Amino acid sequence: MLELDELVMDFSGFRAVNGCSFRVEEGSITGLIGPNGAGKTTLFNLIAGALQPTSGTIRFLGQDVTALASHQLFHKGLVRTFQIPHEFHKLTALENLM
Repeated sequence: MLELDELVMDFSGFRAVNGCSFRVEEGSITGLIGPNGAGKTTLFNLIAGALQPTSGTIRFLGQDVTALASHQLFHKGLVRTFQIPHEFHKLTALENLM
């Protein structure tokens, strides 16, 4: 479903992601863990189209989406959400989860 091949992201001489490759199969549950500063957020920003990689390829459902912007990826069904570290008191538990 999602494939990253040798993804690299440089910021003014600093390499935040260095040749990252992996696959996420449809229906799988996959986690990404690592210490602070390991490049996890940068990787998510690359996948979501918020950043363009220095090199490498991102494929979604078999299609190369490396150069697509986040609004284009949205229309293909690939979206990033952000962590909200608190609940909304006026919403139900189910509404908070959604």
